[in-house]
Amino acid sequence: MPWIRWLLSAFAIVFPVLFATYLLRGQTLSHALSESLVWGGISAWVFVLGKINNVRRRRRCAMCETLSR
Repeated sequence: MPWIRWLLSAFAIVFPVLFATYLLRGQTLSHALSESLVWGGISAWVFVLGKINNVRRRRRCAMCETLSR
């Protein structure tokens, strides 16, 4: 199931960025953690659903092809 790997990869990238952003904006640690978890999860699922849609429609990803070469 490649979508689990896509989900975890997207979340691993988005969560720390959001967490750091909330902390830099002066939010408390608990608020930054909760908001980053929620929005990181939402963002990761949107990414995965878009990628699944592209795979089903057989759209090619130029960036993915250059990375695999």
